[in-house]
Formats: sequence, structure tokens, C-alpha cells
Amino acid sequence: MRMLWGVIAGTVVMAIPGCAERTVITEAANAMGATNLNSIQYAGSGSVFGFGQAFVPGERWPRFVERTYRVEINYQTPAMRLEAVRAQGENPPRGGAAQPVAGEQRTVQVVSGIAKGSTSRSRAYAWTEGGAQPVANPGAVSDRLRRLWLTPHGVIKAAIANGATADGKVATFKIEDRDVTLTLNDQNLVERVRYLDTNEVVGDSPVEITYSDYADYGGVKFPTHIVETQDGFPTLDVTIQEVKPNVSVSLEVPANIPQAPAPPATPNVNVTKLSDGVWYLNAGGVSSWAVEFRDYVVMVEGPNGEARSLAVNEAVHKAIPNKPIQYVVNTHAHYDHAGGLRTYVAQGATVITHERNKAFFEQVWARPRTVAPDLLAKSPKPATFETVSDKKVITDGSRRLELYHLQNSGHNVATLIAYLPGERLLYYGDGYNPPAGDDPRDPARTPEYGIDLYRNVTQLNLNVERIAPAHSSRAVPYDNLKKAIGILPPPSS
Repeated sequence: MRMLWGVIAGTVVMAIPGCAERTVITEAANAMGATNLNSIQYAGSGSVFGFGQAFVPGERWPRFVERTYRVEINYQTPAMRLEAVRAQGENPPRGGAAQPVAGEQRTVQVVSGIAKGSTSRSRAYAWTEGGAQPVANPGAVSDRLRRLWLTPHGVIKAAIANGATADGKVATFKIEDRDVTLTLNDQNLVERVRYLDTNEVVGDSPVEITYSDYADYGGVKFPTHIVETQDGFPTLDVTIQEVKPNVSVSLEVPANIPQAPAPPATPNVNVTKLSDGVWYLNAGGVSSWAVEFRDYVVMVEGPNGEARSLAVNEAVHKAIPNKPIQYVVNTHAHYDHAGGLRTYVAQGATVITHERNKAFFEQVWARPRTVAPDLLAKSPKPATFETVSDKKVITDGSRRLELYHLQNSGHNVATLIAYLPGERLLYYGDGYNPPAGDDPRDPARTPEYGIDLYRNVTQLNLNVERIAPAHSSRAVPYDNLKKAIGILPPPSS
């Protein structure tokens, strides 16, 4: 997207190849009021959805109430700030994406091309506001810039700057390494934007943004209804109530952001020995188990993506040399928990998952992966599955790993938990995420999913002493879960 750094300012004067292309995009710029639009603020409310966090594999994403959706854009910098406030939308809770939400959750995501005190536009930075100081998000730069240039007026500017090719009311061009298709309506207003994104679980993932119900704001046309879908299901549906063209939008990069270290090329892996032959591996913000048996290793969970799986597996081979990883247990099909599974398939491991997940994985793993091909796409092989209905035991006669279906959980219909009876250790994907510090209660969530987990453990008569789950970097006493859901009294303050 090199042509968009600093070249779109004031009147658009860039040449567009071909008379037809120049005419249709220029007409759209004039109709939208994009030519002299340098900045904009708009705000609304509606619904937002948790991509990849369905209650049933392959079905819709869970809904949240988007109480605030506020965007500020400076097209000249370029820079964009998105402030969102969400609240629980599924009642009772249904699906993932950090449900159940207690009260309101506010997020502020920013991308900007100018560092504070500098006039250089050679680099963009992404960060998150809301804590004691801004937090750098270097991996989010491309995605946020793409979102900036796919807004209603941004996409017109991007089409011009990138030499779009037009066919009637449809124009195509490339932006941030994605092929974008722009469709205009009969009034030359932006109606639809499409592109292919990528995801570690499903591969190529179509994104479509529709803009409708335009209104005029001082000569600038802006849609009052925005709907975004990914993989066929809504991820955003908002009604815009406020639009302010050409207001001052200054989004300088905070001083600490350019100094933030770049993320490591290979994820760092923190290895903790939970017991003889049981290892807890934290990388990329999520943890998995490596369980040693006489002749092989069982991994519990293959989350995030290929980079994490490769790094974790290297650490496992160092901790447990000369034994192959024969199985990988998948707790459930949410994308943050299943994104690294294909690496294990490529390396010859068998996937153990609930029986309702098998058909889903077979379907999505057969899809194209042209945007970001992984090891399995480059060297295809069929996946080998072993499925679980209610219970499965893996044993070599001395060590025993028990897998159970998490019954009647609102988080996901096809979830497994893993239990080592000899060590009295429990692993699960979601349900209760132990907070840092001494207080086991999580003020950001209500306890429904933790209660589901406790109910299952009690009904199965599992003698759990410690929990070492996916969303933690340490093992904690099982009593922490009981305190968090009110079974035991909380710690005294």
C-alpha cells in the first residue's frame, strides 16, 4: 500500500489508468464527497459478534450489544481510532469471545503513521488505549490500516491511489496484500466491499462490508447502516447516528510505542514442570500440556496457529527427547483453541476431539489456503481423527489421561476436558480463567461458565486438586474456581 503514505491529501489528483476507471471512480468520489474529505468522525450503536466463537461448530457467531461504536479518521496521516463499548448480548450466555460479560467492556484500538515529534510517514504504529499507558500492537498494523482504507470514503481514496480497474460499477485493486472488490450502487455511492482474509482454522475467509441508507452531511454522503460479515455470518451490524466531516483528528503516536520491542520471530515458550512427565507450556498468551507416556507424547490443545505449534513442539522435544508426539487433544473448535491443530496433522499426529467436531474440521481443512498457506497446505495429507462421545482414556498401564465431554455448557456444545487422576490435575479450554494475583475472582465476567465446569467435575466425581487450563500461565488450586463462583468464601481483603 505504498501509494497511500502521504499522497492522499486534499484534492485527489492521481492518475487512474484508463478512461473508464477514471470516470467511474471520479464519479464515486464526487457523489460521496470524498475528494475534499480529509478527516471524519462517526458514531453509532448496534451489535458486534465473536468471530470463530460459535456455540455449535459451523454456526453463527455469538452476539454482543455494541453500545458505543465511535470512529475517528485522518486520511492524510493516515490514522484511525476505534472506540467500542460492548455488553452481554446472549442471554443466557451462548458461545465464546470472553463471555459472560459483566457490565460493559471498553476497547480502544488505534493505528497511525506519524510518531510524536516526527514528520516521517515511513512507518505506521498500532496500539491499544485504556491501561496505565498505551500498549503496542505491532501485529495489528496491516489489519487496522486495511480497515481504515475500507471505510466508505477511504475505499474510494484507496481505489484511486492503487490504480483500480473498473468494470461498470465494480472496481478491483489491492490493499495491504489483499485483493479488494468495490461495488457502487446506481447513485455511485459505495455499496459493498469484499476481500479475502485468512484464518488458521478455516483458511481463506471471505469478508463483506455493506454500506446502506445514506444521508447527506454538509455535502458528504455517509451510510447510516453498516454490516460486516466474515465467513457468511455477521461480525458487525451498527446504525450510525452521528457524522462529522472534516473535523480535527490528531492521533499522534505515544512516545512509548515506537520504543516497544518487536514481537519475536518465533514465539517464546515458557515451560513449567507440573509433575513427573507432565509439562505446562505457555506461548502466545495461551497454554497447553505435554503428557509423557512410555513410548509417545500426548499434547493437550493445539491453539493459536502454526508458529506457536512449531515453537511448542520444539520445546517438547527438548523436554521429552526421543519420543514422538502421537496425539493432540483438542478441547473444542473455537478458533483460538484449534488454530494450531493442522501443524500436528502435518507432523503425523492423530487429532482427538469430540465427535461433533470431526465433520467441521474435515470440511474447513479442505478449503483453499491461498492467502497464507501453511505446512499442511504445502504438503497435503489426510487428517487422522479419534473422536470422543462421553469419555476416552489414554493409558500405557502406568499413566492415565482421562478425557470427558463437558456436558450442558453454554460455552460450546462439543467441548472436552482433560484429567490426570494420578496427579489430580485438570485442563480445560474455557470456563474459568484464573486472574493474575491472589484474588481468584474475575470482575470482568459473571460465573455461569465456571459453574458449568464445577458441575461437570462434581458429577464426574473427579478428585481435582489443581487446575492448569488454557487461559492461564500457572497452575492454581481447584479451590480458586470454587471461590470464584461462590462455592467457597472469597479471600478476605
